[in-house]
Amino acid sequence: TKWALNMANLKGGTFEKQIKDAFHRLEAFGVSRVGKSDNLTHSDKLAEKREMYLKDITSFFKSQNLNNKLNTLFTKENLNNFFNSRLENLSSKTQENYLRGFSSMLKGLEQQNIYIPLLLEDKDFFNDRVAIIKDEADIIIENRYIENVDNVIKSLYEDRAISGLIAQCQYDLSIRQSEAFELVKNPTLYLDSGYVVNLVGKGNHKYNPKEISFELEQKLLNNSYDLIDKSTYYQDLKSYDISSHDFRFTAARDNFENMLKNGISEKEAKLKVSEELNHKREAITDYYLKRTE
Repeated sequence: TKWALNMANLKGGTFEKQIKDAFHRLEAFGVSRVGKSDNLTHSDKLAEKREMYLKDITSFFKSQNLNNKLNTLFTKENLNNFFNSRLENLSSKTQENYLRGFSSMLKGLEQQNIYIPLLLEDKDFFNDRVAIIKDEADIIIENRYIENVDNVIKSLYEDRAISGLIAQCQYDLSIRQSEAFELVKNPTLYLDSGYVVNLVGKGNHKYNPKEISFELEQKLLNNSYDLIDKSTYYQDLKSYDISSHDFRFTAARDNFENMLKNGISEKEAKLKVSEELNHKREAITDYYLKRTE
């Protein structure tokens, strides 16, 4: 864009020199923030954090043999690859804080007239990644029951077959997004004569064997579509105003209601649903099953 042409690159022939330039541009110690909402560096604590972000990202770029100007490497593709490796195995809160801090630093550089490709390519990049993390955590912000779940899954199959398959696994088996991805990726490891076995959930808790329909088992075994990444799945669901956790939530509610209709006591039904969800804390299951008056 014409706007990007008027923006500058970081100065210096090496990443180290460019980091110095970035620091210098972001520095605003002792500058009053009254009435300002900038993303500059106003404290030692923030300076430390930003130094960590810049060191992390430059060592990643070096490992990938990327050596253009640092700011021009801040593309959607490069940052996706970086965060996928950097945030692996960190708690969801730590991941969220890292992403928000990194986002603020890039905005600060842009406010100082540095060209950041990502901010032109995808202004929702960081919000979307944070939303995916929240979605994977066992935290439900509100009642997210999908009224017409079968139709939604059918439509997802039509939009992108692999997204439909992941969604159907989530709903039919009451599993999380990450577990559905694992099952779709390696079906033969987990399918055993009409059951899903050895599937590991959150906190390394193994699920009890789950019955699976012949139809879904065949779909998994005959799937020839390449697995997508979580952000693509997230975007596919976003067009229906749902998140991946909603399938699990809906499955729990539907199974619970069906058990009650079949004469199973509320206490027994709750225990069975808790087992299906692989919840180790009953309070979480209670939250899923809170009956709407």
